[in-house]
Amino acid sequence: MNRLLLVGHSHQFETRAHALLGSGIQLVTGQCKTFGPVAVLSKLTPRDRPDVALLGPLLSYERVHELSLGLARLYPGVGIIVARSTAAGINERAAGMSLHLPRLAPARRPAPAWAGLAHASQSEVVTDVEKEVDVEADTAIGPQLEPGFPPEHEPEPVTGLDRPPTEMTSQAAVVHSHVIAVVSAKGGVGKTTIATNLAVGLAKDAPMSVVLVDADAQFGDVATALSLTPTRTLPDLVTGVVPNDTMVLKTYLTPHPSGFYVVCGAETPDDGDRVSGDQLTNLIRQLAEVFDFVIIDTAPGLGDHALAALELATDAVMVCDMSVPSIRGLRKELAVLATIGIMPASRHIVLNFGDRSSGMSVRDVELTIGVPVDVAIRRTSLIALSTNRGIPLLAEGTRNPANKAFAELVRRFHPTPSLKLGRRHRRVVVA
Repeated sequence: MNRLLLVGHSHQFETRAHALLGSGIQLVTGQCKTFGPVAVLSKLTPRDRPDVALLGPLLSYERVHELSLGLARLYPGVGIIVARSTAAGINERAAGMSLHLPRLAPARRPAPAWAGLAHASQSEVVTDVEKEVDVEADTAIGPQLEPGFPPEHEPEPVTGLDRPPTEMTSQAAVVHSHVIAVVSAKGGVGKTTIATNLAVGLAKDAPMSVVLVDADAQFGDVATALSLTPTRTLPDLVTGVVPNDTMVLKTYLTPHPSGFYVVCGAETPDDGDRVSGDQLTNLIRQLAEVFDFVIIDTAPGLGDHALAALELATDAVMVCDMSVPSIRGLRKELAVLATIGIMPASRHIVLNFGDRSSGMSVRDVELTIGVPVDVAIRRTSLIALSTNRGIPLLAEGTRNPANKAFAELVRRFHPTPSLKLGRRHRRVVVA
C-alpha cells in the first residue's frame, strides 16, 4: 500500500483528501506548524518515508518551496504533489493536483507508483486511488481554490518551483526543537507538576537537550518543585548581554540532577513584573536554537507571557482538573485561541486529579470542552508528596498509576513514538 504524507493548513482540505484517497492509500498526516516547514521536517525520520508528499493549497510559495527542498533531501526521489485549483473549482472527478518532482538529488530507489503521474493524462486512472487526477509536471499553485476551501490569503502567482532558495537558512538552520507550552485557564490544576515531570521524562531520552522555563513571571514555583536554589533567574536571562549571546545564556541556566536545565522564575513578583512578553519571546527563540525540547510552564490564563509562549509553541499541553470551573475555563481557552488563531499545531489535553468521586466522568469532560482527553492522571497523594519533597515523581522511578500517565504524556513527544496513527486520541478512563 502506498504511503502519502499530507501536509496542509486547512482542515477542509485534509478532510477532502481523506475522502478522496483514504480508501486506497495509507495516509500519514502532518501540519505546517508555527515554525513553518522546519517544524514539519524535524518530526520526520527515514522510517517515515512516504511514496509521495501532498502539499495543501493554502500553503504559501515560500513554504511549498522549503518543504519541497527539505523533503527531497530527506527522501531522495520522492514524488511531491502540490494541490492546485481551477477557476471553476476542483472537479468532482479530478483531485486538482499538480506534480512536482524534486531535482536536488537522483532517486536511490525505484520510483514509486505515484511517479507515473508525471506522464499521465487527464483520463488516466491512478492505481489504488480510483480517482482521475489532472496532472501537469513541474507547475505551481493556481490562484483559485476549491469551493469549501476558503483561502487564508491569495497565493502568489508564480511560474515554477525551481528558482533558487532565498534566505532559507533563517528558519531551516535554526529551529529544530519542540517548544511545548504547558497552559491552563485556572490555577491549582497541577500545571507545574506536569511540566516538571515532562522535563524529567524527556531528559531520560535526550539528556542535557531539555530546558524548562518558568514563565509564571510573578509567582512561578518551578525552583521549589525541583528543590533548586538558582543563582540566576528569569529576569537575569532577558536583560544585559544575555539576549545577544547564546554562550552566556547557557551559563545562566540552572542544571537539574535528572539531566535537564531550568530557567527559574523571579524571586519576587516585582522582579518578575519587569519581564515583558517580547523579552520572553526572544528567550524562547534563543533556547530553541540550542535545545531539542523547550518546555514552558506558563501562568494561568492568557496573559502576555502565556500568549508569547503559545505563539512560538509547536505543542500545547492544556491542563484542567475535574472541577466545573476548570473544565469550563479550558473550553473558553480553546475557543479564544481558535478565534485569535494562535493554537499550536499539536494539542495535548491532560486531565489531572482524575477522581470518580467528583461526580463527573472523562466523557463528561470531553463533551464539555468539545475535544478528546489525551491523558488522564488519577488523584493520588504521591503527587502532592513528591511536590513537597521537591522530587518529581518520574525521577523516583516508582511504579504507580500517576507515573504511567506521565510516561504516556512523555511518549507523545518521542521522535519515534510507539503510538500508532489514529490511536493518539484513544478513549481514556479514570478508575
